[in-house]
Amino acid sequence: MKIRRFAAKIVCAGVVMTVGTVYAQTTATLFSQQMQNKVNFNPAAVMQKPLFDISLFGRMQWVGFEDAPKAVMLNASGYLPYAKSGIAGSVMGEGFGNVFTLNAKLAYSYHVHLGRMNYLSFGVSAGLIYKNLMRNPVVVDGSDPVLRNEKNNDVKPDVDFGITLTLRDFQLGLSATHLTAWAYDRKKDYYAPKEGYYGYIQYTGNISPKFGMDPYVCAFYANETLKVEGALNFRILDLFWVGGGYRYSDAAFVTAGIKLGKTFSLGYSYDFGMGGLRKYHSGSHEVYLSLRFETTRKPAETSETPLFFE
Repeated sequence: MKIRRFAAKIVCAGVVMTVGTVYAQTTATLFSQQMQNKVNFNPAAVMQKPLFDISLFGRMQWVGFEDAPKAVMLNASGYLPYAKSGIAGSVMGEGFGNVFTLNAKLAYSYHVHLGRMNYLSFGVSAGLIYKNLMRNPVVVDGSDPVLRNEKNNDVKPDVDFGITLTLRDFQLGLSATHLTAWAYDRKKDYYAPKEGYYGYIQYTGNISPKFGMDPYVCAFYANETLKVEGALNFRILDLFWVGGGYRYSDAAFVTAGIKLGKTFSLGYSYDFGMGGLRKYHSGSHEVYLSLRFETTRKPAETSETPLFFE
């Protein structure tokens, strides 16, 4: 039994070193409820509604796995109908093993009205990425050239660009993140972020006056790795939602939530691991909190589609 436990620890340590490298380089956690507010990876994804949206995401990944990834993300966004502009901000902190990354940025988007409820939006965000390598007695081994050259602390500029096309109940988005990754010397800075590319399509529709259905598909490519996920949420009386999704070769997840009044929403998701690490953890937990405030009224700019899942 002791030998099996020791072997399991060795495997886990190897996975942390391998996966941790990819994780730290991409700095791109995929949240299972990210469909709720996507401005952290697409600065143009501000909904064309007179609302100010504050969304908080917290994720504990691979529970039971030593030094497993943890992430917290705060997104805020709002639309200015008279200026045809969106403003947004995002702060995300990620920790995995000995690496902690903080990414903060502000975004602006311009929305071209194509008639009725159709829009074409262009957005750009700019900010900073802070990385901290928390060395411990195990990591101090100077024989590893990667760790020997790696800086303990590093701050670099960060720029993202995105486009979204809104066709009434459909939204399609394309974006590129960490476009200033060239600022890193990747030979000396092993944990440098790498450019990421996103594409998604989302539909918000009503089955009946009391029920709605919201499918979402997203693809993400970075560090020579492609991730694809699909999700489907069902709205009930515009007060509750339940749903689930699948992230290819990674995890299946279920989600549920409640809308309290017109302002506050609370959601939860649980991931069932399906990858090679599923034997070493008990799944992933994620919590979503949202506050939405109406900023102004302009009937010509509002939609009959419920706002909650846009």
